[in-house]
Amino acid sequence: MSDNSFFKPTILYKEYMILDMIEKNSHITQREMSQAIGIAVSMINEYLDTYEKDKLIKRQKHSTKNVEYFITKKGSERIKVLNISYLNASQKLYNSAKENIESFLIQIESKGFKNILLYGAGEVCEILLNAIKSSKVVSIKAQAIIDDSIDKIGHRIGSTPIISKDSISNYEHDGILISSYTNNESIFNKLMQFGYSKDKIIQFFSL
Repeated sequence: MSDNSFFKPTILYKEYMILDMIEKNSHITQREMSQAIGIAVSMINEYLDTYEKDKLIKRQKHSTKNVEYFITKKGSERIKVLNISYLNASQKLYNSAKENIESFLIQIESKGFKNILLYGAGEVCEILLNAIKSSKVVSIKAQAIIDDSIDKIGHRIGSTPIISKDSISNYEHDGILISSYTNNESIFNKLMQFGYSKDKIIQFFSL
């Protein structure tokens, strides 16, 4: 819940985050809460006033700058309800994203790409690999992952080895799926310069 870089916090999400942060650290400051959520300190104070009025939290003032917060029993129950709601909403979002990726995999499998290599051992690669391995409707096999970083070559993502592009010929495959958004175009150009068939390059992201 601490990574707030993707989701725009709703009122319920802010409530969950504030109560959750207090539960984990009674000495947390309003400024620390505001930075974690990305809202003004004055807004945090307003929310805390409301939660205190609703008997979700208690405050103990040691000084004007030293305030300790405590979650009440009612607040603890409220966190559980918000947590379930959050997980339910996240699951729906995850299922929708997974369906989109699975639809893409079904399309490329129907074109004859059964055994593939991925190019780019980053976050996109991990998501695609997870979708491939957990899918019950596609039988695509990811034989290996190509990457240009010498720090990654020789390692694995799950059970899939990370190799250099010079090792492509060591793996029987039907095509290479570019598994990077940031380096999508540069990887495509590298494969073309490498003499790889354009017809065997699979792109999740458009150029």
